[in-house]
Amino acid sequence: MQQATQPGSRRRTVWTALTVLVLAAPVALTVWRTGEGKLLSTVLVAVGVVALVAMGVATVAPSRVRGLTAAFGIDRVITVHRWLGILAIAAALTHLVLAVVRSPKLLNPLAASLSIQWGWAATVAMVGVGLVAALGRRSGRRYEVWARVHVLLAAASLVLAALHVFWLGHLISDPVLRVVLSALALGFLAVLFLRWVWRPLFSRDGAYVVYGVRPEGPSTATLVLAPVHMHRGLRFHPGQFVWLRLRRSVLGTEEHPFTIASSARVTGRLELTVRDAGDFSATLASLPTGSRVWLDGPHGAFTSAPEAPGLVLIAGGVGITPMMSMLRTLAEGEDRRTHHLVVAQRPDEPLFEPELASLARRLDLRVTRTAGRRVDAALLGSVLPPEPWRGELDYFVCGSPSLLAGSLAALEQLGVPAERVNTEQFGWSGPLPVPDRDRSRNAG
Repeated sequence: MQQATQPGSRRRTVWTALTVLVLAAPVALTVWRTGEGKLLSTVLVAVGVVALVAMGVATVAPSRVRGLTAAFGIDRVITVHRWLGILAIAAALTHLVLAVVRSPKLLNPLAASLSIQWGWAATVAMVGVGLVAALGRRSGRRYEVWARVHVLLAAASLVLAALHVFWLGHLISDPVLRVVLSALALGFLAVLFLRWVWRPLFSRDGAYVVYGVRPEGPSTATLVLAPVHMHRGLRFHPGQFVWLRLRRSVLGTEEHPFTIASSARVTGRLELTVRDAGDFSATLASLPTGSRVWLDGPHGAFTSAPEAPGLVLIAGGVGITPMMSMLRTLAEGEDRRTHHLVVAQRPDEPLFEPELASLARRLDLRVTRTAGRRVDAALLGSVLPPEPWRGELDYFVCGSPSLLAGSLAALEQLGVPAERVNTEQFGWSGPLPVPDRDRSRNAG
């Protein structure tokens, strides 16, 4: 993640302003252009537009817009997606209640006009999206079913809501609103086409071939990939991740996110370190040389700023993967700053131990292995430099939710400013359990 730097702040400001504009402008224009009638009618229409636009933005937000994920990190994007979905459902239900209050006969959709039936169906689909989301993500193939149902219901709600607006005709009869809503619809469709059609089926940028599979431990292996089209290899920042799929398809194939482990300075090769956590990862570890895979990326904001006087990397298990990309990139660039790496790993699988010893000779790198100790203030206090230098370093924490919670609490006790801390959580299950600290800047 690019934290606290001028370009990163500008990107976040631009994306925030654009989101607010897309959400607020159609509503303000609707009130302006239709606000000469009764108050109830104006509120009814405005709330309906809120539901429509919020659902559109909620659908587009997690559609892997690289500039957006690079500015905020994937978890913040998902959090905004969730809250916008809640807003859309609440606004749709409010719109329905107001419509029935104004005209009670609409309570029976079967006796209503086709446009009203579209509206009822859109509301039911939106509620369905919320119910599916509330059930939570499922692991393995059950997750694939959950994800497809979630996506299909969201698409259905948008299409049905658009049909409701078009068939009703109140908004599109106004020339200004017609232009604004049409522009929004085209923008949404362009992003969704790029996400669901172009990249999965036609883009050549993510086509890679398996160069080899290198064992890293009893349950961990590194997949070494080379781009099929050498001039189209991915350009990434160390710490970013990609989505990987084994075949080209829109919804009919499984895909998973993996952090890039290789140096960002090495072209023509990309490495993904994978722990055996199910059928998909086991399949990756057994892929024969020459197999084709397809990548979507890079994504994420878990990258370091070159202005920092040094990095503190706290990794748990396979959470060391983005740290290896950072360290390999620093070594390739002959970095001269002092860096600290704290590694909490299983004793039977000390990942990258020989290479870390080599990197410690090439860099001013101080490696601390926890050897079963809990990552707490006492441990980190013995590793970090004293005040005020520790507050000037950039901190990166990657691993399980428990490792993140303990590490963030320890850093807070040691007086490390929250804005210096960046996190990536493996097995995302919600916001980090550390209150009142704006620390969670995660990349999937």
